[in-house]
Amino acid sequence: MLKGDCQSHGRAEVLTLAARCTRLLTILVFLLFILACSSYVLIRGTASVSTRLQEAGTAAHKAKNYFDQREALLRHLGDSVLAGNLDEPTADSEGTRPLPLDAAGGQPGQRLLLSARMEQRLQALQTRLLLVDAMGVHWLAGGDADVDLARMPSLRVLQARGGGLEGADPVYWLRAGDSGIALAQPIQAGPHPMQWLMLLLDGDATADVIDGPGIGGYTLLDDGGRPALSSQAPRLDSAGWKTLSERQDDSVGMVWSGGLPRGVALVKRVGNDGWRLVYHLLPGQLLGDLAVPLLFCVLLLLPACVALRLLRHRVDRKLIQPALQQHRQLLENLDFNSTVIDMAPVGICVLRRNDRHLLLSNQLLRDWLGEDGQDSDWQAPWRSHVGERGRGLEFTTRDGRQLHVLHAACRYQGDDVLLCAFHDISRHRQAQAALSSARQAADAANQAKSAFLATMSHEIRTPLYGVLGTLELLGHTALDARQSQYLRTIESSSSVLLQLISDVLDVTKIESGQLSLEPTSFSPRELTESVLRSFAASATCKGLQILVCTDPSVPTRVLGDADRIRQVLGNLLSNAIKFTEHGRVMLRVRQVQREAESSILVWQVTDTGVGIPAEEQARLFEPFRQVRGAASAQGTGLGLSISDHLVRLMSGELQVVSEPGLGSSFSVRLPLPVLPVADDGPSLQPEPPILVRGRDRELVDCACGWLQRWGANAQPLLGDPALLDHDGAILVEGEAAPPLAWSGPRVVASIDGGDQPTVAADGRLVVSLHCMAAIGNALASLQQRRTELPESNGTAPLMPLRMRVLAVEDNPINRVILAEQLQTLGCEVDLAQDGAEALQRCREQAFDLVVTDINMPRMDGHALTRQLRDEGNTVPVIGASANATAEERERYLVSGMQGYLSKPIDIARLRKAITALCQGDPA
Repeated sequence: MLKGDCQSHGRAEVLTLAARCTRLLTILVFLLFILACSSYVLIRGTASVSTRLQEAGTAAHKAKNYFDQREALLRHLGDSVLAGNLDEPTADSEGTRPLPLDAAGGQPGQRLLLSARMEQRLQALQTRLLLVDAMGVHWLAGGDADVDLARMPSLRVLQARGGGLEGADPVYWLRAGDSGIALAQPIQAGPHPMQWLMLLLDGDATADVIDGPGIGGYTLLDDGGRPALSSQAPRLDSAGWKTLSERQDDSVGMVWSGGLPRGVALVKRVGNDGWRLVYHLLPGQLLGDLAVPLLFCVLLLLPACVALRLLRHRVDRKLIQPALQQHRQLLENLDFNSTVIDMAPVGICVLRRNDRHLLLSNQLLRDWLGEDGQDSDWQAPWRSHVGERGRGLEFTTRDGRQLHVLHAACRYQGDDVLLCAFHDISRHRQAQAALSSARQAADAANQAKSAFLATMSHEIRTPLYGVLGTLELLGHTALDARQSQYLRTIESSSSVLLQLISDVLDVTKIESGQLSLEPTSFSPRELTESVLRSFAASATCKGLQILVCTDPSVPTRVLGDADRIRQVLGNLLSNAIKFTEHGRVMLRVRQVQREAESSILVWQVTDTGVGIPAEEQARLFEPFRQVRGAASAQGTGLGLSISDHLVRLMSGELQVVSEPGLGSSFSVRLPLPVLPVADDGPSLQPEPPILVRGRDRELVDCACGWLQRWGANAQPLLGDPALLDHDGAILVEGEAAPPLAWSGPRVVASIDGGDQPTVAADGRLVVSLHCMAAIGNALASLQQRRTELPESNGTAPLMPLRMRVLAVEDNPINRVILAEQLQTLGCEVDLAQDGAEALQRCREQAFDLVVTDINMPRMDGHALTRQLRDEGNTVPVIGASANATAEERERYLVSGMQGYLSKPIDIARLRKAITALCQGDPA
């Protein structure tokens, strides 16, 4: 609490005490009124209960006599049972009717002597005499014989009750039907008597005897405490009735259930079998008797309550409230300020400005600096300097806590003070330090990964360049068939090794976060066909049919990383061919969604291979994961993992559907921006029309769609062409189509065909089955009546470049290979083994081009390029390095190079880079 608050609170407590005393006095007077009224109601209630209990006692005595008479009657009838010969005369048999009892379980000749007087008494008492034996229940005398004997207690029930009572003539009480009562007595002695006499009491007559005026309700409880006969019974559970049945005879007391009073009860024992007769006064009956006294008390208390409340209100309003009102606002303000200070999440204190005396502090600050204001942390230099600085200051406590202090000048209780706020910045400083350490560790890890990536790329690709370059140069020499086969085997194995290295490096890039995309403009159709053609030879060698189907609705050109898409599709096709022994492999691409400036394309690779079990599909995209099986030993298990990462990097999705024994289907779904360019396909005319036939209807429809897109009138040839009007039509058919007699122009799409159509011996034009543009160009030439085409797929020899090139390479083997590759392209080559030697050669001679390695002793490729530019030499420079990363390529361009090649280098890529420089494009 703030200092100076105690006096204000003291005055307020006096006024509050006076208000409480007035309220207490009013309550005491009202309680006296209530006590007087309660005493009056209690006296009247006691008198009413006493009267009703007297009436209940009289009714209970009458009922007990009623039941005692019936028990005596049953005992008398039991004594009238005789044993002996029924035909023998008896001394008192005159006027007496013998009833035989030996039918089932009785002694021979046993009978009941029932006099006429006794039968009349049974009628008068409204009772029926029954016999219970092994044969069932039998009516003997009294009342009507139409009683429902099936609802009477059976012999088994009576035997179960037998033996429970003491005495010579025990009488057992039982429930008979819904509201009837039966008295039973065994005829024979023993633990399990086989014959019983049972006296059935009339339920209505019994209820009339038990009931009486002014007694409330009644309940007859059996020996188990269960209601057998009841009138206006209170709502009690089984435990409540059991408690009532266990009370002493003639006892009076309250009835409770569920913690609530249910009335007053008088308990009376009837018979010798543990039955109890309970008379109860319900709360409603008692309230009815007390209605007038209660109404009188209420009418008396209401005016008294109103008068007392008006009196207390007047005293409170005229005397106490005006005094309290003067202090309430001040106390609320003081309490609120105290609460705010104590609940504040910062430490707060108030210092007197002239002497820095501590006037106020909250608990949080005392926890930080100590409970005693004289501790060393309280006397630290911050206390003397806190008011001297315009901004806050920081200091460290003895336990290492770092606090930041802000202050503001104000007044408190007439003094100039400084209000100081302390904020614990320990965790903030620790978080800053941890973040800095984590950033340094992450930077170091990234640098280590980058260094590893560069080292692996350089150290592996450099000797691999020597292997692949030598093989390529060997392929340009004269070789016999056997040597050529050996060369193709070595080249294939080397390509697998290069792909393995590329996969490992891609995994490293993924882990280091260096894998990035390079979007370019490309044609989905051309990319799809190009990827498929690169795998056509390997599929054909295995005897597989490999096909491509491109949806005619795909955009002409889109923007995306074509190289990465090619890599993904290549991995999927390679796996499909690898795991398919017979059948076919199909590559499809279709457009599933198109908007104004974007499109969603789906590439699908299906095969008829071995399939993938369901339990393997969930882990198929994990690194180094391979499907168990004979063929799974091939490869590294990295292709699908890299493909999945690349697809997700392009905001796409890679899915697989497979069934063992049926094959697999891999789908690549990619969203790609559409470029607004005109269709660059062949220009076809509606006439003459084009007929398309083949074994695969899907490919036929696909071909018709593309030809129609390019302007042709194309339709599938489904029936006999002799029945069609096909004058002047052009036929397009697949190589595997059945033979057809056709006299008009014909284009055959063959696996062995090329991009340029060739004329066969019979005049047919043969083109590639996997290039839709080649088929369109062949049809365009036929529509324009141009058939003068080359007869082979041979390509024109490449023109020599005739350039003077300086090749700079520190590795002797690679230096020789690079020189021979340039010489194969028709270049005049000079060699240098490092940058320093190359710089001196450029000073002495003029070159058309410099092809230089990057990592070299004395002077690397970057330093060489910068030095040439500094000296004003503008010779084009192409950098070659085994470090195939995007960051390294950017460094080449920044240092002044015009081109970039990653090792290993083949002749085609080298020629393409040099040609691009000659045309003014970056290589």
